[in-house]
Amino acid sequence: MENTIKKTTKNQRDIFLIVFLLIIVGGFFLYFQVFRSVEDASYAHVYYGTSNEPLVTIDFTKNEVILIENQNVPSSYDQNYPIINEAQKTITLLGDYEINGTRQVVIITYDFGRKTVQVIEEQSPNNICSKEGVSNGKPLICLPNRVRVEFEVDSESDFTV
Repeated sequence: MENTIKKTTKNQRDIFLIVFLLIIVGGFFLYFQVFRSVEDASYAHVYYGTSNEPLVTIDFTKNEVILIENQNVPSSYDQNYPIINEAQKTITLLGDYEINGTRQVVIITYDFGRKTVQVIEEQSPNNICSKEGVSNGKPLICLPNRVRVEFEVDSESDFTV
C-alpha cells in the first residue's frame, strides 16, 4: 500500500514538473514571437542561392531600391533579373523551382512607410513563402526557389543629425 502511495506521489510530481516546464517554455515562445518589439529595419537585402552578396538592397532610410548585381540566369531567358518596378514597388527574381521546364518567378513587394517586405507571388509545392505574410524584421526564406530576404538594423542611422 505504501509503495502505491509513493508511486502516485511521484507521478503527480512528474506531471506537475512537466506542466510547469511547458508553461515556462510557452511563455518564452510567446515573448519572442508576439510581445518582443522588433527594431525597425534600416535595410532589407534580397539574396539568391547560396551567395552572401545581395542582389538588391532596399534602403528604408533613403526610400530607395539599389540594384547591386544581376542574377545569373540561363541564356534562354531574354530578360535580366532582378526586375525592379518602382511604380508598383516590386522586385521580381527568377526562382529555381521549375514547372514544365520553366523556372518560376518570385515577386517581392516593399513598403517604405511601414518598412516591410512581403513575397506576394511565387510557385512552389506548398507556397509557404507567400503565406508567411508581411515582415519587418523576420527573414523570409523561399525554398525551393532559393530566394531569401534578410533585414539589417543600422543603429547609427537613428542618431544622425
